[in-house]
Amino acid sequence: MLLGLACVPAPSRAAAVSRVISADTKAQLPRVLAAWRTADDRAQPAAARHDDAWATLAGGSREQLEIKYPAPGLDLSAYAEVAVPVRNSGTKPLRVWLRVLTPDSGEKRENPRTGRTHEAVVPPTATPVWLFVTLAGREAAPYFQKFIALRQAPPDFVRPGVLPDDHIAPGLADGAAIMGLAVGLADPEEGGSVAVGPAVARGTPVPLRDLPEEKAFPLFDSFGQYAHRDWPGKIHTAADLAGAEQQEELDLLAHPRPADWNEYGGWASGPQLTATGYFRTEKIDGQWWLVDPTGRLFWSHGIVRVGTRIRVGGIYHGTPILHREYLFRLPPRDSDLGRFYGQEPASTRFYYSKYPDHPVYDFLEANLYRKHGRDWESRYAEKAQRRLASWGLNTIANSSDPRIYLQRRTPYTAIVYSAPLGSTEHRIEGSAGTWGKLPDPYDPGWRRLIETTLKSDLRDSIGDPWCMGFFVDNELAWGDTFHIAECVLRSPATQPAKLAFRDALRAKYEDIARLNAAWGVAHATWEAFLSATTTPDRARSAAAADLQDFSRAVIETYFKGCHDALANIAPRHLYLGARFAGFNPLVLTVAAKYCDVLSLNRYFVSVAKLTLDDHTADRPVLVGEFHFGALDRGSFSSALAPVADQDARATAYREYVASALRNPAIVGTHWFQFYDQPPAGRFDTENYQTGFVDIADTPYEETVAAARAMARQLYPLRYEKR
Repeated sequence: MLLGLACVPAPSRAAAVSRVISADTKAQLPRVLAAWRTADDRAQPAAARHDDAWATLAGGSREQLEIKYPAPGLDLSAYAEVAVPVRNSGTKPLRVWLRVLTPDSGEKRENPRTGRTHEAVVPPTATPVWLFVTLAGREAAPYFQKFIALRQAPPDFVRPGVLPDDHIAPGLADGAAIMGLAVGLADPEEGGSVAVGPAVARGTPVPLRDLPEEKAFPLFDSFGQYAHRDWPGKIHTAADLAGAEQQEELDLLAHPRPADWNEYGGWASGPQLTATGYFRTEKIDGQWWLVDPTGRLFWSHGIVRVGTRIRVGGIYHGTPILHREYLFRLPPRDSDLGRFYGQEPASTRFYYSKYPDHPVYDFLEANLYRKHGRDWESRYAEKAQRRLASWGLNTIANSSDPRIYLQRRTPYTAIVYSAPLGSTEHRIEGSAGTWGKLPDPYDPGWRRLIETTLKSDLRDSIGDPWCMGFFVDNELAWGDTFHIAECVLRSPATQPAKLAFRDALRAKYEDIARLNAAWGVAHATWEAFLSATTTPDRARSAAAADLQDFSRAVIETYFKGCHDALANIAPRHLYLGARFAGFNPLVLTVAAKYCDVLSLNRYFVSVAKLTLDDHTADRPVLVGEFHFGALDRGSFSSALAPVADQDARATAYREYVASALRNPAIVGTHWFQFYDQPPAGRFDTENYQTGFVDIADTPYEETVAAARAMARQLYPLRYEKR
């Protein structure tokens, strides 16, 4: 069934534009489904132009290509998916999205992880990449509400639309009412262009939603894998685990670490610089570098969360099973594998945020026990080091297991939190964020807490030459330039930062009446100001200036406090920043005054053009997180940067690291993360395909090969880009 995606070449323009081409008549749809319109408005049946009906989507603007169908739309419920071929004949990868328009589609493009939009990295090859959106019928399996706490649920069972209580992710496209299609570039500023071919409806839906409940569950097998699909490398028996282990051992022996690396992973055959015994930074011929303890150039090619469990604030997390034990094929608690049951505290967000000390099971560790026996922990830790060397990774990055990085065989980073996670202590009460409220640097106990935490949590790393440096905090919700001051104003009267804001305003305005006039508010006294939890109108210039000034003051006090604590406790180590998830120029400008390296988490196709704000001090940049994921190996969620399959994932990896090597400011990239998130979801329901290994500890050969390829050319490619 052909769905001619009717569009014309997209001219470059600044404004967002859609080329909308409607089918001529409803009667035409069963035969042709859509008409292809050329620029001179002459329609030609799409079927007659199937071989050459490719339109160009150019970068440089936010234009999208779109076709709409007359109401009530197309009934494609007999098909499994709508797919569109996209071909990139340029020189660099591009992110492209396909959206299926349904009656409940809004004007704004949806998040690709909701299901009605598929976004993928399209590498520069002659072979088209197919973007697709899975179609669902109007009815779900009668037990669909039992898919609890999955950020993305298996599409085989569920209906489209938002379901209550965070049970599963919002939905798939309703195949019975397709109102149109749209294609666009996710990063139009990257330039380039892609050719978009005619769309098709294809495949037969897998009728799993008609399965009786007793056959649908358990959804996950005894190894923690999705039970209703198969894929290359899937583990079916314990013998498969043993075979995979033997095969990998041969692979590791056949691929030693790069020959031109020294013991730290620095460039042994490169220039010799001053050796300080610790990691430092240096700018050489316009390029920023890390320098290892022996004085050799070092570029950090790393991976996050090396170990077996997520380490968040010192707490380890497994796969939650509360209220959904029926999803799993779990071992008896008194069996040998029963040792991998445990408990975890309430999550930072979503379903398990309401349930402290809920039960979990760790399938990854159980699989390691099956592979290595009772001494699996020591054998796994030792093997992790051999894997890193063979895979060409020279850094154990954030939130990794100290039992592995303190072997001191691979350089590492460590993280400390300036205020307790999961607590409001020493934090700005009126703020919010995925990883906790903003710290309150005006709290008298905050600075003491940082030093105490450093001395305690990082006691084995302070003074260790293998430690590259420390992150302080993770992905704080900084907001815009007014946000922090507004959070302070929404806090209680006793908030230390609010008292400091009151003092600053009283010093400027002296009388509360003058503040009222400037802000357009009506506080009776300065004490009333403290008691209020409202914020002024940003449109008033005086209020906007005061909010921005105090936001800057909070940021300045925070980063100076972190810097001074590290300088006092760990003066030989690098301050690696706060792992920014956003890009607030005000925060970056202030942070650059105090951080040795600015760490940014960037889930994009390329970072070749990544630059700091013009007013930011010249500082090296470390990409603290990036990744790509696909849906072809038993995962339901392809992560923050989706690709079509594992081959495309490997291509995207190579292109991303190469783009970072071309950027003179970037001193390293850290992949997130070592292992896949559980298909059944982690503590906050995320179940992304993120790993170099899956839930059964089987490496993704394509991604490993990509990392090795980049490692072999890491230093020559970086150095010759001067």
